[in-house]
Amino acid sequence: MNWTKILFILFFFSSCESSVKNYIPKSSGKINTVTVVIENSMWNGLVGEEIRQSFASEFKGLPQQEPVFSLKQIPPSTFSGFTRESRNILFVKKSVKDTFFIKKNKYAYPQVFVNFSAKSEKKIIQKIIKHKRSVISEIKKEEIKENQKRIKISTLKKNELKPLLSIDIKIPSAYKIFKKGKGNIIWFQRDTEKGTVNFLVYSLEKKDIDQFTLNKIISMRDSVGKAFLPGRNKNSYMITESAYEPYIKKVKIKGFESIETRGTWEVKNDFMAGPFINYIIKDIINNRVLVLEGFVFSPSSKKRDLIFELEAISKSLEIYRK
Repeated sequence: MNWTKILFILFFFSSCESSVKNYIPKSSGKINTVTVVIENSMWNGLVGEEIRQSFASEFKGLPQQEPVFSLKQIPPSTFSGFTRESRNILFVKKSVKDTFFIKKNKYAYPQVFVNFSAKSEKKIIQKIIKHKRSVISEIKKEEIKENQKRIKISTLKKNELKPLLSIDIKIPSAYKIFKKGKGNIIWFQRDTEKGTVNFLVYSLEKKDIDQFTLNKIISMRDSVGKAFLPGRNKNSYMITESAYEPYIKKVKIKGFESIETRGTWEVKNDFMAGPFINYIIKDIINNRVLVLEGFVFSPSSKKRDLIFELEAISKSLEIYRK
């Protein structure tokens, strides 16, 4: 055996060993689910109470209470093997050193691993309170990406958005074009076991989005509902539910200034209702305002993940010059 062959064999086995060492399994888990690794005694005490209050608080804009994240607790003694492949992990423990960090892809890919450790339960609670917003933001951002990745596996090919509005949005193939209206307005819908999930897209003449106060957004939604979203009964149509004030905040979608509104809708002169999420986007490329809205009709069923899907769809937006 010559030296060339020997070097090749050594390089081959070295590469194999390196590949084994660098191998990271694919993460798993349902959307918006977080594994909490913590001793049972702490989970059942004040630390667990703070974790539930911080990470399983109410998801805004739903007609029934649902948590921001579904929490699944396990003790550290069982944290091995496939349990380490959870996509989102909170690791909480007492330690001689006070530590907080967020690490990506520690045991699997993609994964968000969050460590809270301190000398006492009191200090652990303080760290959770201090960092909960950044943790929620990071997990949510990665869950949006995961949802979008799942959508890309099977997208609706002919959604007509590019020729109609010079945009592209990744919409799951389970959706179909339900209705098109006069002007640039289109309604997508998919069936669920107990109802439907809906996605609406349209544009408005050039306006400054700062003009869109909550009252104006409600007025806009109600006028579109009256013109384009009829109910089952005569003179019935979708409106913004007046009993609960929607949540509103400024956000950015793909770098474009936007306004996000979450709330509940109802049908005037009928008994139908559900949650909605609305984005008003300042399209500086084409000097206009885009409106993306998702709404869910699914009586007696959970709606958090359906609204989250609609958020992921909206945030896949790409805008092209007309």
